[in-house]
Amino acid sequence: MTQRAKAVAATFVAMALVFPLAGCAGKAKVKRSAKQSCEAHGGSYNAQTQLCSYQAVQRSARQNCEQQGGVYWPEEQYCEFEE
Repeated sequence: MTQRAKAVAATFVAMALVFPLAGCAGKAKVKRSAKQSCEAHGGSYNAQTQLCSYQAVQRSARQNCEQQGGVYWPEEQYCEFEE
């Protein structure tokens, strides 16, 4: 195998390894605490009850998270999103 053929083969192998990873790069998971999420929407968060209080409406941290398309983790009290 010539030097040029080896270089071309190495390039194809490298591309075969890198391109599948590029598809994952666009979808990062983001964690936002229940407190941050609640306060960002004008609420006041109570960590003991895990409730987000608004002037007219009280919603649970889970409800608030799921309404934004996230997944709520009650043990850690954060909301996870895919972007």
